[in-house]
Amino acid sequence: MKCQLCSNPATMHITRTINKQTLEMHLCEECAREQNLLPDPPQELNIPALLHLVLGQMPAPTKPATGDAVCPACGTPYAHFRAKGRLGCPHDYEVFRSLLEPLLEKVHDSSGRHAGKVPRRHRSRMRSAHRAELEAKLKSAVAAEEYEEAARLRDSIRALGTDHEP
Repeated sequence: MKCQLCSNPATMHITRTINKQTLEMHLCEECAREQNLLPDPPQELNIPALLHLVLGQMPAPTKPATGDAVCPACGTPYAHFRAKGRLGCPHDYEVFRSLLEPLLEKVHDSSGRHAGKVPRRHRSRMRSAHRAELEAKLKSAVAAEEYEEAARLRDSIRALGTDHEP
């Protein structure tokens, strides 16, 4: 099919319905652009400038994290840890420290300490020990007349529950 405005092959087939009347147009891309039926041709994307704009504002990493590090003690490569999720020996923690720290920070709380689960049979014992620690801090806060801290500790003790033993 040929363009309705020139003799070039029609590549655009436009159908418009206005007031319940259908209008069909067959145009080449150039005529469709001249009739303002197409947006201007996209500008060529300047990838290097875009990368410079994005990456140029980011701080450079202090030490490149390479996945090809190998533990000298056991010979386990970091790629093995990434694939299997297990380290080869205790020395791997030091060898891969810069690569492991970001992963461990995501897993653990903000203190960087592992606060895993407590078995059910030990929960009441742990709760009692924690309560005793809080009560001792409460007594010392009251003795030091630090009433705001004492109130906070009192509320923490109450939150633990009512199974208190004197």
